[in-house]
Amino acid sequence: MRIGELARAAGITGRLLRHYEAQGLIQSRRLPNGYRDYAPDTVGKVRWVRELLDCGFSTRQIQGFMHCYAQEQAEAGQCEAGLLQHRAKLQELDALLAVLGERRARLAERMAQLFLPSAF
Repeated sequence: MRIGELARAAGITGRLLRHYEAQGLIQSRRLPNGYRDYAPDTVGKVRWVRELLDCGFSTRQIQGFMHCYAQEQAEAGQCEAGLLQHRAKLQELDALLAVLGERRARLAERMAQLFLPSAF
């Protein structure tokens, strides 16, 4: 699969695919004409990377457990590096949600004081 085909199938740009490849998240082989050729399963890998990025992981973090993708079918739940990273990300997101909840409460209180004063 050439880079344009993969980009269309995965819904991203060729430039982003080259970036993922430079980061070691996906691989290609070179055809005799120098074009990149990707395996059909690369579409799934790219979608997996996009999902993890959307969850807040960095490409460096994903690189640390990308090998888990290859194990996904054969050894689901057996990738310690990935499990630890996911647990840490969940804790990070839980902490962020708590902070955001506090900020929202303060903002709502301030809004009520400034714009909805109680009648005297």
